Amino acid sequence: MTDDVAGQVIKAKRERIRCLLDVDRGTFDRLHAAAYRLCNPTGTVWTKAEYLDLLTTGRVVYRELGLTGDVEAIVGADVVVLRYRCVIELTVDGADIPRHDAWHTDVYTDADSTWRCVWSQATGIMDLPSAAP
Repeated sequence: MTDDVAGQVIKAKRERIRCLLDVDRGTFDRLHAAAYRLCNPTGTVWTKAEYLDLLTTGRVVYRELGLTGDVEAIVGADVVVLRYRCVIELTVDGADIPRHDAWHTDVYTDADSTWRCVWSQATGIMDLPSAAP
């Protein structure tokens, strides 16, 4: 049962990635809860409406967005938490954000037999110089 639920939510995650690249409003609405919040790597939090507006007006354009490894899942009765690594390249308000990796944590809830993302947290991965021995 747990593996089945994790598989369903990971499938929804993959659909969410595709809808962000394609700016698919219908899929976006179906897979994001009304209370959805995204905390992006700058620490800015966007609501569902704000995020959709940024996508549909072209203020945010994903040029690349994809999983770079396995998706880990913690499955509860009506909540699933996903953690995964992603590669991202995008433009935000005309500024190009170069290709980079980020860790993502997403929280999904089951609403009427549809798994919807409620919270997303993206954390950019920085290559820091090694400490001197």
